[in-house]
Parts: sequence; C-alpha cells; structure tokens
Amino acid sequence: MSSTIAVVGAGPGLGRAIARRFGAAGHPVALISRNRGKLQPIADSLAAEGITAGAYPADVTDSAGLTAALEAAAADLGRIGVLSYSPAPAWDHSSGPVPDTAAMGFTTALETTPESARAQVDLIVGGALTAVATVLPAMRKAGDGALLFTTGASAILPIPLLGNAGIAQAGLRHWAKTIEDDLAADGVYVGHVCVGVPIVPGGGEGDSDAIAERWYQLAQARDTFETTIGF
Repeated sequence: MSSTIAVVGAGPGLGRAIARRFGAAGHPVALISRNRGKLQPIADSLAAEGITAGAYPADVTDSAGLTAALEAAAADLGRIGVLSYSPAPAWDHSSGPVPDTAAMGFTTALETTPESARAQVDLIVGGALTAVATVLPAMRKAGDGALLFTTGASAILPIPLLGNAGIAQAGLRHWAKTIEDDLAADGVYVGHVCVGVPIVPGGGEGDSDAIAERWYQLAQARDTFETTIGF
C-alpha cells in the first residue's frame, strides 16, 4: 500500500480534490482542518469511492493539536509519506466573484499591523513548520516523502490588498525553497504551487481537480520546485 497523504487545510474544494486524486492512486488519506463536522462528509464521500480516509480535526495554529492529529493519522493509516499543506480562510463564492478580504482576515499593506501579520504567519508558516517537523523524521527514515505547499499569488507578486497574507506566503515559499536541496538528498521532494486565479469548479486552470492533477504529476515527476497557475 502507498504511504498516507495528510491534507492539512482540507475543505470541500481543493483539499478534497487533492485527497481524491492521491487517494485514487492508492494513498490512504488523512483529512485535517478545524471542524470535524465539515471533515467527516469529505471522508465519507471519499470512502464511497473506495478511498481509505479519516478525519482528524486540528487547528494548525495549535502546535500540540496539529502534532497529535498527524501522529494519530500515522498510527491509524500508516506512515505519512505525502504532506499537502494549504490552509486558507474560507471564501463564500456565492457572495460574488471578488472575496471580502477583510472578512477573511486580510489587511492591506498600509493597514498591516504586527498583530494582523502575526495571525497570517501563525496560520501559514507556523502550521507548516509544525506539520513538517512531525512528518519529516519518518520520511527521512524511509528515504522517501513529499512536502507540497500551495499558496496564492501574493507569495510571488506584491498585492497591496493582501499585505499581511503576502508576508506569510512569501515567507513560506522562501523557507520551502531553502530546504529543497537538503531534503532531496534524503529522498524527500519539496514543491510549491502558486495559484493566481480563483479556485472554482469548472474554472479552467483554477478548477480544483485540475490543480490536484497538476500536484499529483509534480509529485510523481519531482523535477521542478515550483509551478504557477494563472500568471
């Protein structure tokens, strides 16, 4: 059996699509986000397709809780060999094509405060550091693993509306790039996909299943660190 994929930031869109694509290839799936009530229907829908899946609720800003969830998933489903990390504030697409950035916790560059920046760093960088520290020892021991980080365009492009998010996403991208070569020597792939379009069903490059397929192919080929979507 293939190693387990832990999908941190699992939701009904991209998270489910990534879980479904890797699950279809034989990976048991550990779904991790804050709300079990939202996770369980995703796990049930994957199970209905013959994919082994479990729900492990945890807040990525709670280091102890996230570590415990990942450890429980590994105990239940087997070694975590793939980590997909893409936590993001929810966006209700029914409200319109443009997200309410303030409601999602984003501040403009000039409005960014230490507090608003810290909130994004805890979510995007802190959670990633905790997750990687938890799963990496087993990957190194096995000589095989994959760390997959998904961000928005502000990881690369300065976007004034996303001042605090840009600080955190650029920081995550920078850190991931700096560990790439060292971990490659241990058989662990590090990749980054930067999505610059809305992730919506039927959205062309932004379709969640299309992004999941791209992730799966990158994780198989392991020949490039980064790909961008929409720009």
